[in-house]
Amino acid sequence: MYARYLAVHAEARAQLRVLSLAAELTDEERGCRAFTAYAGCYASRYELEVLAPRPVLTAARDFDRRARELRDLVIEGTHVAPRAGGHMQEYLDAMKGVHAAMRGDLGADGVE
Repeated sequence: MYARYLAVHAEARAQLRVLSLAAELTDEERGCRAFTAYAGCYASRYELEVLAPRPVLTAARDFDRRARELRDLVIEGTHVAPRAGGHMQEYLDAMKGVHAAMRGDLGADGVE
């Protein structure tokens, strides 16, 4: 369940990054594709809502919020660079938080 959640987010992040660099797209095309890129994240989040313990769920909700913020930036035409500060750093920090919560639930706290 955790691997599936992280995998769909990784795919969405990659698609959003590509879309942010695609200057040939109209605003409407970029928006439609950005919503589609994130759409796959919903099912795995709903699965966590039912099965994950509270610490994982709390971290996942924050991570999802940051992912939606990135999606919205892409829709606005903002470039999403992997090493950029601001929103991307907040997203990466939230991703670390969800990783830590998931490792804690799995009893793999010391695994880096």
